[in-house]
Amino acid sequence: MDILIVEDARDQRMMLAVVLKKQGHQVFQAADGHEALDVLAQHPTIRIVISDWMMPNMDGIALCESIRQSNIGRYVYFILLTGKSDRQAMVDGINSGADDFVNKPVDFAELNARLNAGIRIIELKAALENKIQTIEKDLESAAETQARLLSEPARIQQVDFNWYFKPSRILGGDMFGYHALDEQTLSFYQLDVAGHGVPSALFSFTLNNLLREGSSASLLKEALSGPPFYRIKEPDEVLVSLNDQFQARPEAMLYFTIAYGIINSRTGSVTLSQAGHPPPLWLDARSRTIKKVGGGGVPLGMMPDMTYSNVTFDLQPGDRLFLYSDGVTECENSEGEMFGEARLESLLADTFDHCVADMIKKVEQSIIGWTGADVFIDDVTYLVLEWQP
Repeated sequence: MDILIVEDARDQRMMLAVVLKKQGHQVFQAADGHEALDVLAQHPTIRIVISDWMMPNMDGIALCESIRQSNIGRYVYFILLTGKSDRQAMVDGINSGADDFVNKPVDFAELNARLNAGIRIIELKAALENKIQTIEKDLESAAETQARLLSEPARIQQVDFNWYFKPSRILGGDMFGYHALDEQTLSFYQLDVAGHGVPSALFSFTLNNLLREGSSASLLKEALSGPPFYRIKEPDEVLVSLNDQFQARPEAMLYFTIAYGIINSRTGSVTLSQAGHPPPLWLDARSRTIKKVGGGGVPLGMMPDMTYSNVTFDLQPGDRLFLYSDGVTECENSEGEMFGEARLESLLADTFDHCVADMIKKVEQSIIGWTGADVFIDDVTYLVLEWQP
């Protein structure tokens, strides 16, 4: 192990160096704290510092604090050599960041035992860091998979779809999608799994797969014996099926909110059902007003045998539907104030003359400006569809 000895008394420093070298360690030396910082910067392999407490220029306490406050890219195990034996001295040393103490005059057998303890801690920390790096790489791979699951912005049967997705962590519990169910009917949805991180993300993967047309046709369509040999299920039926299938276990409580709808791409007629999700916002292009549609419903997976209701409305050419997760309105500024529904509606009211892509960008910039950062405490997702026959 590479060790730095910091001691202003040259004879004691040399004696410590001889003993440690005989034990197989690589030893570096410094006469005070300032010199020690220079040596640490020049030799990144040093992982243990043995420092005298009382030294001129920069003492051991100041050196320890400086190392802890610096960004040297590694953990340095710090042992203080001291002639002080009172309790307050030990408290002060620990508060400054010291890992261990050895009293003067030094008992070399005791020092060796404390060094071995320090080496075990360093090796354990290194092993933990390697595991964390492996986990982070796996999470990054999973995040890439999640990104590939997101539908590309597209125009499908006279309906334009676009979106914004920003997980609060590497992986998010939000998900959305839109697919053609037949030559004139499209499904669209946005869901938000409770919680954050890996469990929520894996659950959202499963739900997204089920809601993709073709992966679970029986969820979205009912087979018929005669032409056209299928019936597209109403949104409330789909939610009931999902609720029955995904009752949360008490120890997991992975419930989710969702807004699921279908749109007739020829007529602009929309039927929508919700389960605990924020009400989508209808941007009426003719009146240039914002209308909430639907609302309510118990999140899926919380209670068995729930029923849900549909709301139906007709889009006119140029009308938009804005679906969003609660991470949008619950973004907080530096004073803890939420972005809120009223602010979101006011923002969207200023975007009637914007294209969908510019509207999405404007909302993003407003949220980032509100929070003062582009990292959010919750997943931030919104999905926009525009009917343009």
